[in-house]
Amino acid sequence: METFSDGVFAIDITLLTFQLKSPSPGDAASSYTLAMSLLHQWPSYIAYFVSFTTIFIIWLNHHRMYNVIQRSDVPFMFYNGLLLLLVSIVPFTTSLMADYINTPAHRISSILYMALFSGISWTLLRMWTYSTDNYRLLKRPAADVLVDSVRTNLIISTSVYALAAVLSFFVPFLGILTGLVMVFHLSRLKFHRDKVV
Repeated sequence: METFSDGVFAIDITLLTFQLKSPSPGDAASSYTLAMSLLHQWPSYIAYFVSFTTIFIIWLNHHRMYNVIQRSDVPFMFYNGLLLLLVSIVPFTTSLMADYINTPAHRISSILYMALFSGISWTLLRMWTYSTDNYRLLKRPAADVLVDSVRTNLIISTSVYALAAVLSFFVPFLGILTGLVMVFHLSRLKFHRDKVV
């Protein structure tokens, strides 16, 4: 299941690159106009960076989670499937964000972008809560697994992403900035007490 998930993450990250488009030759008749056309596409670069780093950190935490989880069952597989479903939507919301952030429709694109990340974080929380309930799916002994710490941090990230979705209605760039802060927060998750996994 972890190998299959890794494949989905890799495909999603690859699809993000299709959002980066080179200017058409008609829009860039000289080096100067090409440079200006490239600079004009800055929303695509920001959306790509946020999406790439978020998917990477989600994959990293997914991998860390599997370092302390030994078994699987049907409900856990469905949670994992839901996570992959949501991650697969990231390229679409990235495209919306890049295309509409400078238009009057920026509110909806920003809200969807941040709400999706909140849903992904919530799914990771559900996977963690389910697998650690009474040490259901953890490797034994599991005393050195930071069950409560990981749960608390995932609750925080889910809540902050949801708040960022609300803030995006009023100030889209504030939502994006919040998303970047949460990428840093999620990158610092530690699942194991004695070693980095």
